[in-house]
Amino acid sequence: MKAQNFSWSAGIYLCTEGMELDLHNSYGFIGFSYDIEARTVSLRWRRGLGEWVGTQLPAGIFLGIQNVHYFRFEPRDQKYAFTEDDCLASFGYDSDEDWTDGQFWIDGSADPNWRWSFAFQSGAEVIVGGERAVVDLQLSGASE
Repeated sequence: MKAQNFSWSAGIYLCTEGMELDLHNSYGFIGFSYDIEARTVSLRWRRGLGEWVGTQLPAGIFLGIQNVHYFRFEPRDQKYAFTEDDCLASFGYDSDEDWTDGQFWIDGSADPNWRWSFAFQSGAEVIVGGERAVVDLQLSGASE
């Protein structure tokens, strides 16, 4: 998959428009949608309310994935509190290749055929394979 206007760093940072947005500490995941007919997956984050979160950060992040050819959702682990569902543990890759076993991260360029994996503190995981992904930022507004 090709990231059109952003990149990933260190498994939790979405880098766009000169900003490094910490999806683990500064943003809460609010949901995803999968439009089968349009072959799109959308993931959404909202800026957190913690005192460590800068109010100059975008209020929201929308990640749209187009021409989806693979989608899988792994359920949460019931031993975790529901408050862990909105916390991204890590972004990485997923593949059927023999050398992989679950989510992985690499230094350097990723194979465009690898799927993207979003793992959450609750054990839930969203895995998506598509053609391209675009980020849109909500620059102002309530972060609630």
